[in-house]
Amino acid sequence: MKSSFWAQLGLIACLLLFLLSPALAGTGETKIAKWHDDKKAVFLLMFDDSWPSQWQVALPALVDRGLIATFYVNPGKGEFLKFKEKWTKDMIDAGMVLGNHTMTHKGVADMADAEQEIGGATKAILEMTPDETPRLLSFAMPGVGPGKWNISKEQYSELLAKHHLIDRPPFNGHGAVYHLQTADQMLALADRAISRGEMEYLVVHGVERREINWGYQDMWPLKVDILSTLLDGLKDRQSRGDLWVTDHISWHCYQAERDHSTVKTLHADDKTVSLELACSLDHEYYHRPLTLVTQIHATWAKADVVQGKTTKTVTAQNGQITFEATPGNELIQIVGSR
Repeated sequence: MKSSFWAQLGLIACLLLFLLSPALAGTGETKIAKWHDDKKAVFLLMFDDSWPSQWQVALPALVDRGLIATFYVNPGKGEFLKFKEKWTKDMIDAGMVLGNHTMTHKGVADMADAEQEIGGATKAILEMTPDETPRLLSFAMPGVGPGKWNISKEQYSELLAKHHLIDRPPFNGHGAVYHLQTADQMLALADRAISRGEMEYLVVHGVERREINWGYQDMWPLKVDILSTLLDGLKDRQSRGDLWVTDHISWHCYQAERDHSTVKTLHADDKTVSLELACSLDHEYYHRPLTLVTQIHATWAKADVVQGKTTKTVTAQNGQITFEATPGNELIQIVGSR
């Protein structure tokens, strides 16, 4: 009886030690964050029509705040051709993303014309950044008059698929100046995204130019003071962890990869964790990193995250680490340190 009693007591003690240990309980459990860097929501800034004020005024304002936007260009339109180097060098060097807004913004007469307008603009944009091909591009249908867009919805979808274009959300209700006039109204979109944990966006055309006067203003110019207040508000929300301000394709790819990826814990102990991150989408077009959040051994202060030839050291917070990893064949190895 005594022997049985002490054996049972020892078993209970071992069990309690395991349950109370900071070591292995939950170690290695991993989730894919809803949004990049585990932000709460997403906001997309979009600029249409290749207006000069976009690189003159909007570009430096974005760069000053470290923000990214999508600029929907018309490679065959006069404003683009006149300042082509600004679009093909300054915009791209600053990290901005160019989207397809058709070649000329004049509409399409038929399917052959649509191929030139849509396919031609895709080719022109890809030639500006040949080291980044093949890749997906964002597409925004231009606003044209009645009778100037003469292809069916089926033909439109066919062209988007052929040229690896992703249709952006509609302009309705999201146009600066046209729909929304104040910075408060625009930032309310961002706050709505945060409250819902989803994506919101704003479409801008021209921007007010105070020092450059060519005898005309770009279309629907957004006042500089409003633009500054808007960008400051977005930067503040991003800095405090609420908002991921990005381009349309980055948002699309993250969401698509997140929804078609699985993460599996292959091994976990008090020293290392091994993970497998797989995605069922075409890796040629969907190969961007996802944000992972992994539970770690409670004694770890830091961890080295190794995937392929890339090693990053991350700091533990609240018993977990947050890091980026790319879906694919390369396993993720995590080595902890106290």
